[in-house]
Amino acid sequence: MKIISEKKTILLVSLMFTLYSCGGEDTVKNSDDPKEIIDDTLVRFVPDGYTKTWEDHFDGTEINTSHWTVGSLRDPETGDIVPGADGDHLLKTKYSGYVTKEDSYLEDGVLVLRNQKRSFTGTSPAGNYSYTSGWAMSMHKVYFNKGYIEMRAQFPSGDKVWPALWLIAEDLVWGPEWDMFEYFGKNTVGEDVMGMHLLVDEWPNQKWDTGYIYNFDATYDCEAWHVYGFEWTAEKAVWTVDGEIKRELLKSNLTPNRANLWPNEDMYIVLNNEVQTNATDRTTQWPNYLKIDYVEIYEKDN
Repeated sequence: MKIISEKKTILLVSLMFTLYSCGGEDTVKNSDDPKEIIDDTLVRFVPDGYTKTWEDHFDGTEINTSHWTVGSLRDPETGDIVPGADGDHLLKTKYSGYVTKEDSYLEDGVLVLRNQKRSFTGTSPAGNYSYTSGWAMSMHKVYFNKGYIEMRAQFPSGDKVWPALWLIAEDLVWGPEWDMFEYFGKNTVGEDVMGMHLLVDEWPNQKWDTGYIYNFDATYDCEAWHVYGFEWTAEKAVWTVDGEIKRELLKSNLTPNRANLWPNEDMYIVLNNEVQTNATDRTTQWPNYLKIDYVEIYEKDN
């Protein structure tokens, strides 16, 4: 693995400054904003033999619509609803967050996907909702078919949150799917987990191969900035957090009927924050945010 450093040169505008107290002591204030770093280095954890082919650093004032569709679960070209969705703005009833455009936005050079707790009247599916959520997808705009993808992100915490970074097949059929990183603030057995999964075959015959990091928040502090990496080749998939391998899935270790379904097609990126219907609201702060500093795609050198 080669570790690539990108130097950030940031103007000294509301970044870090010294306050002088009455006693004459110096107090240094550090901003939590990922861009507000003085002379610091953002590290990449790119496997050897890869070259960057695409990136979005979310540095503008508006989300780049040539990269992303936000606030809608419809195919931007055909108008069809994405596989498995119950409407334009709700993926499934196990999700409580009605997807809105206003909950996906850029702020200080970061993509923000927000969960809000509020009363909202939805139209597709029609109904009254208690939560709204942010959603961005690259369908028909940015494809990924093997290689390495890296994202620097902050996840929300709390029982009810369900943010995810994932890949879905372009053909409007549910399956295959890579769950690069899918966080459950509280799963069905009462733990917080970071999921790293593969789904093969098509609905209703889909087959899961799952992996988890248990008690992720206690180990990593999910609201801190981390670099999340996912490598997908013809023979394996590797999930990393800050360059450390957390899961490796080998095609050769799968049963033959699953190995034959190893993904080999264009897939689009989904970045979304969501709300679990069946989890309690006990520890969740509102609003909460999935924040993404950058998404970068690398292809294997010939």
